[in-house]
Amino acid sequence: MQIQSNCGAMVIDYYPAKSWIDDNLIPDLNLKVVTNYGKTMYKVLMNDYAVGNDIIAKNDSGLYNITDNTKGYPQYVKQSEV
Repeated sequence: MQIQSNCGAMVIDYYPAKSWIDDNLIPDLNLKVVTNYGKTMYKVLMNDYAVGNDIIAKNDSGLYNITDNTKGYPQYVKQSEV
């Protein structure tokens, strides 16, 4: 899932999380990546409920638009980050 600010500067991507130890998807865990003009600002792990609320709040604010409504490729996360 990807949302973008109306001016196009800020892009937020949501990816499913994957364990690099056993190469399996981690249920109810997503990686949120925030970029500004192509530079990564920060990354944070979120559960499915928080991701849904975040997307709805940003879309309803009128400041962001959904640009890609498909799941991205799973991203590896360390077990210590989970």
